[in-house]
Parts: sequence; C-alpha cells; structure tokens
Amino acid sequence: MKIKLIGKADVFIIIFLLILCAVLFIPKLFSEGTLTAVIYQNGEAVETVDLSQVEEGYEIKLDGSVILVEHNSISFKSADCPDKLCVKCGKLIHSGDTAVCVPTKTVITVTGSDSGVDAISY
Repeated sequence: MKIKLIGKADVFIIIFLLILCAVLFIPKLFSEGTLTAVIYQNGEAVETVDLSQVEEGYEIKLDGSVILVEHNSISFKSADCPDKLCVKCGKLIHSGDTAVCVPTKTVITVTGSDSGVDAISY
C-alpha cells in the first residue's frame, strides 16, 4: 500500500505561495526609502541633510561635537562631553531615530519614508 505525502494540488499550492511571497517581498528589496536628518544646536535647526542622496561620507563640525554623515546613516563621531553617550548611541539609520548630546546641546533627528513598523513600534 502506497501512501502519497504530496499530491499535485499540494505542489501547485506551494508554488503559488512561493510566487506570492516573492511578489510581495522583491519590491521591498529594491525600494529605498528617503531619509532626512535634521541637526539642532541650542534649539535651532543648524543643518538638514538628505541621507539617501549622500554619495561620500563627510563630517560636520559643531561647537563641541563632530557629526559623521554617510549614505543612509548619521552619527556622532566625537563630542566634548565626559560620558560620550551620544557617540556610543551609534549610527542612526531608521526614521524616528534620535541622538542627543546634552552638554553641547546638540540633537540629531532622522525622519523619512521608510516603513514605520518595526519590533519597537509594533
């Protein structure tokens, strides 16, 4: 007595589901959301950077801190503060990311059109 584990209908359903997953996932691979960083110092916007348009990394020097701008990321490279929490914060790469250096009164906020749903906001 032969037992069939997978029939023709099962194969078609599996193929259909794989194609459906590919159709839903592939556009996400090729779409790149726009990210914009706004740098504030002493409560005023000092500079706005379109991170998705940055080709080559560069530094922005402000009073007491150095900010590193790269393609789709921004971070504090160095700061005059004693604990360096702003530097340890790392790269800001998602919309909604924020880094603050309190002694130098510098704030970096990232906004953009990337997906708003992640493990934190879900």
